[in-house]
Amino acid sequence: MEEYTEQITLDEGDVDYRGLMKPSALLRCAEHVATAHAASLGMDKAFYAARHLVYLVGRQAFRFERVPAMRETLTLTTCPEQARRGASKRVLTVRDAAGAEIARVDTRWTLVDTDSFCIVRHVPEEIDSRWNPEVPCELSQQVPRAEALTPAGVRAAGYSICDTNRHINNAAYLDVACDALPLDVLEQGPVRFAAVKYHRQVPMGQPVELFCGPARGEGGAGWYVTGRREGKAAFELFCAF
Repeated sequence: MEEYTEQITLDEGDVDYRGLMKPSALLRCAEHVATAHAASLGMDKAFYAARHLVYLVGRQAFRFERVPAMRETLTLTTCPEQARRGASKRVLTVRDAAGAEIARVDTRWTLVDTDSFCIVRHVPEEIDSRWNPEVPCELSQQVPRAEALTPAGVRAAGYSICDTNRHINNAAYLDVACDALPLDVLEQGPVRFAAVKYHRQVPMGQPVELFCGPARGEGGAGWYVTGRREGKAAFELFCAF
């Protein structure tokens, strides 16, 4: 299998008030090793810019078998699959110091033409041929909705949550969603599973209206969070504790 591995040690910026890894930190790891893997093969940001292409995350799901704590050293392995129906799957496996798998992230990337802003349905051979024909493991990408929604405030796409594309970073939506949930819900324990659909980018400085409500899906009972920009869904998320 074509794969790429790095090791990290969790520090204060990666954990929540419990001292446990935040969901957003896990998704940042998935994004980082995917980018590092491509760059190690010569497909860095300049490579894609020269071809007027960019990879964006369309859907994503993760599951913690055990949530690691601050100062733990983790081994991150990313494994990419060739494109299918306009999306390329990448699976991140996280192992602890004993070699046990403690987390997994299933990300679906879409290649976009930066001139037309259209999805590239036929990924160029020079890119797609580098990835595996099949990566068998995957997580449910379904996002069950709540029957009733409660307004949860407005969040601006501020400096702290935007990336070099000048919009809210995919991983940061987990922080936005957790901030929108009632505190007594968060006190149930760390988020163990989440599935996210990214519908529309939220550019820097733009507001996103947040709504949440209880829902039932992967792993049983959980919570649904959605953010709307200009009346249309920017993202939808389901999480379970």
